[in-house]
Amino acid sequence: MLAEIVNSGIQPLQNLTTTDKVKAIGGDPAEWTRGFISAGLAAFARTAAETAGAFCVGDAPTIADCCLVPQIASARRFGADIAQLAQLLEIEARCLALPAFADAAPERQPDAVRS
Repeated sequence: MLAEIVNSGIQPLQNLTTTDKVKAIGGDPAEWTRGFISAGLAAFARTAAETAGAFCVGDAPTIADCCLVPQIASARRFGADIAQLAQLLEIEARCLALPAFADAAPERQPDAVRS
């Protein structure tokens, strides 16, 4: 359920093809995306409050964590307010302490744009 909040309720609305279309019809892609990210992560947080341990579902990483971590990265990229999502940020930090998550971070990819 948590994975699907991201997979079907947030992520498709920030795809490049979607944001390009928003821009083409005169909209602000970042503003468009922020709203879906904010609402989606709020729903994720409410649901995770019932299932979380150290991670989104219990005390071991699951697919929900694999969906959450990149979505929080997108939230930061698009300027969504995530300050009130303390539990999710704590889960993100625990995930990023694991090599598999840290190695998958966008900024660690070979094609990452370096500033």
